Amino acid sequence: MEKKNLLALVLISLLTMGYFIYTGSITPKEPSRPYSAKGGIEIDTSSVGTQKSPELKTERGKFAVQDTTTPEKVVKVETDLYRAHFSSRGATLKSFLLKRYKYSENGNQIELIPQDSPGSLGILFSDSTLFSFQVDLDSLILNDVTQRGTITFNGHAKDGTTITKKYTFYNNKYHFNLELEISEDGQAESRRDYALAWSSGLASTEKDLNEDLRYFEAYSMMGQQLRSSKKFKKESGTEMDVLEESNSGQTDWVATKTKYFLASIVPLSKKGSGFSVYGKRWFSGQEGQRLEHKQIAVFLEMPFARDSIAIDSFMVYLGPLDYNKLRSYKIGLENTVNLGWKIIKPFSIAILWIFVNLHKLIPNYGLVIIIFTILMKIVLHPLTHKSTKSMSKMQELQPRITELKEKHKDDTQRMNQEMMKLYKEQGVNPLGGCLPLLLQMPLFYGLFVIFQSTIELRGAEFAWWLKDLSQKDPYFILPLIMSVAMFWQQKITIRDPKQKMMVYLMPILFFFLFKGFPAGLTLYWTLFNILSLAEQYYLKAKHASEAVSA
Repeated sequence: MEKKNLLALVLISLLTMGYFIYTGSITPKEPSRPYSAKGGIEIDTSSVGTQKSPELKTERGKFAVQDTTTPEKVVKVETDLYRAHFSSRGATLKSFLLKRYKYSENGNQIELIPQDSPGSLGILFSDSTLFSFQVDLDSLILNDVTQRGTITFNGHAKDGTTITKKYTFYNNKYHFNLELEISEDGQAESRRDYALAWSSGLASTEKDLNEDLRYFEAYSMMGQQLRSSKKFKKESGTEMDVLEESNSGQTDWVATKTKYFLASIVPLSKKGSGFSVYGKRWFSGQEGQRLEHKQIAVFLEMPFARDSIAIDSFMVYLGPLDYNKLRSYKIGLENTVNLGWKIIKPFSIAILWIFVNLHKLIPNYGLVIIIFTILMKIVLHPLTHKSTKSMSKMQELQPRITELKEKHKDDTQRMNQEMMKLYKEQGVNPLGGCLPLLLQMPLFYGLFVIFQSTIELRGAEFAWWLKDLSQKDPYFILPLIMSVAMFWQQKITIRDPKQKMMVYLMPILFFFLFKGFPAGLTLYWTLFNILSLAEQYYLKAKHASEAVSA
């Protein structure tokens, strides 16, 4: 039975490593059709190899061209959650600073809009139109007293087309609304459609840049089907990789995300007519110190009727990838949160719910993990007790099992039949010793996902050297303690001399496996091993006492 137990542990390790590789390498299917000319972009590669981001720009005559001859006016919008800046050039969003989330390396507030990037929420037309925008306010401050406010941009073109962009903001909400009105006076060319563009992508926010970039991804929801876009291809003749995908059809929303943050455009007045995704990946710096960069833009295509006016409304969400917040919108935005494979996802959701609610009572996620681990050990104790008794019976039956193997060594089928008959007579389940471990597997993977990619654990401190439970233990103290506990547990469990090598190999394997895992996960597994060791001594003493009394 010990051998099966060890094999199950090895299986956990392999599957965990497989999942780790899977989440970083899985790619979406190819787009169902090439992107149409309308709203397409080209990439200026003149700044590849430098720190400056290569500019995402449209093909000639696609964006509503901005009048750069008039002075730019920047409007500040401030709430309890963020500080935003909108530009009169295009009535676009240029900056979005989160007040409650900070960079781990310097403690500054996080900026979600990449530096030197084009403003987002611009309008894409099928022809070139020069617009000049005016805005009605210099700034807008929201708080508990003034919880809602609006700024309005009015844009005019020489051909008679006008655009009104009315932004409505709410205090203590990460979403805001956009009401868009486009009208023509008959001189302008009749339009059929336009696109609302999140052209800036999102900025990387994490100290571990490579880890953050691994989660950069675009999404679109079409007819209750979620599409993911993250596969880059080499751009011919450049040092840049490009992501291009698009589709036509009823579109519920589009989004672009990083590891912990999301930007999404949701049409409210009517469904979108399609989407486009454009991304670029480039490198800066010298050999040996080259940094990877990514930018993924999304475009929501909207139908424009034959008449001379279009009035559409949108919700824009820009903030943390908070599963519960996103779920409250009831449009599937929560599916952009990475919660693991379909079979693992219910466990991840349940664990997250427990964590969040425990944290309301205990304002330290390290203590929450400790309490959760103790609760799991209590819940699994009856099964562990039964498993231990099953393993003891199996050990008692080993001489008879060995005898059967020797007696029927030339007839495998008869040997298996006799062994199963023996198990049935003695009331022993040969897999009974593995059940607690097998039940731990989905729980373990759920925990891995929670610690790896949920905003609740980002920057969560525990104590002493553990300043961020979502990052690895910087000094490998927990992996070392875990390995020592595992070594001792294996030493008192394994009795077969042929398996003695596993006493040393398993702790070493798990040390190298866990040293790169989030500290929160390692804390859970370390404490679980220590509790399992204590439980093992307790059950051993209990069974010895029962044997004496019998």
